[in-house]
Amino acid sequence: MQKTIISIVLIGGAIFLVGKIMTTPPEASRPGAAPRIEISPSEYDLGQVSMAQGKITRVYQVKNVGEGPLKLSAIWTSCACTTAALKIDQKTSPLFGMPGHGVNPAFWSETLAPGQAGELEVVFDPAFHGPTGLGEIVRVVYLESNDKARPRSEAKFFGEVIP
Repeated sequence: MQKTIISIVLIGGAIFLVGKIMTTPPEASRPGAAPRIEISPSEYDLGQVSMAQGKITRVYQVKNVGEGPLKLSAIWTSCACTTAALKIDQKTSPLFGMPGHGVNPAFWSETLAPGQAGELEVVFDPAFHGPTGLGEIVRVVYLESNDKARPRSEAKFFGEVIP
């Protein structure tokens, strides 16, 4: 009698586990298995930027600190005075800018494996707006990805444009 009860409990437990495994969706439901984007630094303080100095370049690290593949599907900037390109290993993306101002690739994507990083090179032209562009500025580069916690991430810089 006792052996029968133990057998029933073991068989029931096995059926429960098999059912649980069969109904659990892949990676997305496992804690930590999702992709996660990290941008470092998150922002730069350019300080005073002279229009006469010319363009300023800053590089941000974009890293997948999650456990699933991170698919980057779009990049754009908050102003036409700013452009960005993403370099992963030896491959560099097209140049991205402000939507509606210049050429932005319509169908672009790139994937970072877990632990993999790329460099987001951002170029700011302080002379782009001429004399009307003097003063405090804040510019943002947006990255769209499949990171469910942060589907739209930002790399930011700020400063003061002087003549």
